[in-house]
Amino acid sequence: MTHANTPTHASVSRWLAWQTLGDRLEALLTQTGAADQFTTTLRVLADELLQLMQEDDDLGVFEVVRISPDKLSRYGALHSLHTAVVVALVARRKEWPASRQLTAVQAALTMNVAVTDLHTELAMHPGGMSSEQHSRMQSHPLDSERMLRSLGVDDEEWLTAVAQHHEQPGGKGYPLGLLEVSELADVLRTCDVFCAKMSPRAGRTAMLSPTAAAAIFRQRSAGYFGATVVSELGLYPPGCLVGLTSGEQAMVLQRTRDPHRPRVALLTDHEGQPLNNPESSATGKALGRGVVGAAPDAALATLFPPEQLLGSL
Repeated sequence: MTHANTPTHASVSRWLAWQTLGDRLEALLTQTGAADQFTTTLRVLADELLQLMQEDDDLGVFEVVRISPDKLSRYGALHSLHTAVVVALVARRKEWPASRQLTAVQAALTMNVAVTDLHTELAMHPGGMSSEQHSRMQSHPLDSERMLRSLGVDDEEWLTAVAQHHEQPGGKGYPLGLLEVSELADVLRTCDVFCAKMSPRAGRTAMLSPTAAAAIFRQRSAGYFGATVVSELGLYPPGCLVGLTSGEQAMVLQRTRDPHRPRVALLTDHEGQPLNNPESSATGKALGRGVVGAAPDAALATLFPPEQLLGSL
């Protein structure tokens, strides 16, 4: 976890790099093209993601947690990107070799390649799935594996993880109901489920509190790697909205060594009225700005553009 203050220009530049990465991933997943181009481009994207996480993982978490309209309209690609961010955190915590971290990130980026468009469609249109949509969702792990093989992927750990990323130990998963799953598949499923709980759907806003998402996650789908996911994101991860003892509302920008005292961008005054510009601030009871929990108003997430929030650091 990185905690050093990053110069404003560097924070904004890196945030823009995340946006470009998302754009390129979306183009790759929706227009797969020739096999050699796919595997080469994917490797470049995965390397860039790992480099960005190395430089400032708070910004990666900020992208996962922050509420934004494009998380709905571009759900298929962005969900895979965000899952890959959390997978990268887990892989690093488990001290996997660099080559395996790369494999894990590439698997996360491509686990839903056969249904990228369908994931976005389902996120934007509430209600039950048609029989055709249900069939595609049930078979998409194996369909994605086959597609990846046709695109030139020959890493068996990567392919197995994609094929099994909805299986659960004990036979409760799908599409095959396997009794045992690979370690990497278990990581993918765990991070996939957590990111899905944090994401919006049509008719459902994203969870205001990552703590609430973590509680549900622990109860239902945490698995072996669940505790690692929750601990790596932290109590108040970057991108989440928080209320302060002062009455001010804020967005977390950086974690610190004290999980109860993140650095934030103030969004409102003491009476809850929006500020003209975000203001960077430390938090803590001694400062009269202790964090009391999630902010009550999700609309505050879009009060200022990310460039302005990060520029306040």
